[in-house]
Amino acid sequence: MNRNCFPKSLQPGDCIGIIAPAGQIQDTVALQQGLSILKDMGFETKLPRNLWPGTGYLADTDTNRAVEFHKMWADPKISALLALRGGFGSLRILPFLNPDDIKKEQKLLIGFSDITILHCAIHQTNNLISLHGPVLTSLSSINNESRQRFYASLTGNWDKPIQSGKIEVLRDGPSVHGKLIGGNLCSLMSILSTPIDQDWKGSILFLEDVGEPLYKLDRMFTQLWHCGKLNQPSGIILGDFSLNQDQDSLEKIRFHEEIWKRVLELTKSSGMPIWGNFPIGHGKDNLTLPHGTDALMDSANVTLLFQ
Repeated sequence: MNRNCFPKSLQPGDCIGIIAPAGQIQDTVALQQGLSILKDMGFETKLPRNLWPGTGYLADTDTNRAVEFHKMWADPKISALLALRGGFGSLRILPFLNPDDIKKEQKLLIGFSDITILHCAIHQTNNLISLHGPVLTSLSSINNESRQRFYASLTGNWDKPIQSGKIEVLRDGPSVHGKLIGGNLCSLMSILSTPIDQDWKGSILFLEDVGEPLYKLDRMFTQLWHCGKLNQPSGIILGDFSLNQDQDSLEKIRFHEEIWKRVLELTKSSGMPIWGNFPIGHGKDNLTLPHGTDALMDSANVTLLFQ
């Protein structure tokens, strides 16, 4: 039995609260399309009456974004919280979140990118399994497979194994077990040595990022090596690290190969299995993952299983 808790799955008619803990809304078209997709899936939604006023690159003030989170979290009519978008800002609201109030409820939290920070915070506070998956404004741009898994994860089928011909086994090895944690690389770097910095020892670590040049990615992975964290997991899963979504296919392949090469170099002594090209990230492939659950990384069958 998993020691962590998976919140109650959603049923048709359940309400999803839309929160904006990070960036300001940039695309109202994507917002409306996301709401329409949720409606077609059978869910109700709740948003702020006047949406978000915006303060520069943030959706609202730090205190207001934290208050919004707590109101949605405590509302008995809301079954899950879905982030509007990523960007930056989740780190800034941590001082305004009350762990005791968060412990009173067990709800689904869904999002990725900057929302990685909230996944880590919720897991540290409640031992809750949350869903690393699309944000509201990305629902209309992901592929059908990603939308189907998103729906399945919300409605209780979060533990369906993931097997994809796109995955590349960069370093083979025996099957390994571990707690599935991770998310956006830059976001994880920002919480190093903070109270919500997670213990990577024995974990299955998944990572993705976007818009970062190769030298910055090298710097982050190298820092993790110097910190002693990069060789702690039982296995590492690397998702999409595209410099931008307009990269041509050959440029993208070469870019990823350089990242893979560096991670293999830094983890050589561990011998841990490492996969690349896993379908998570800021592009069309963004399969929802249960953050915090126990998982099995089966390199022989190139399958990620959940327990």
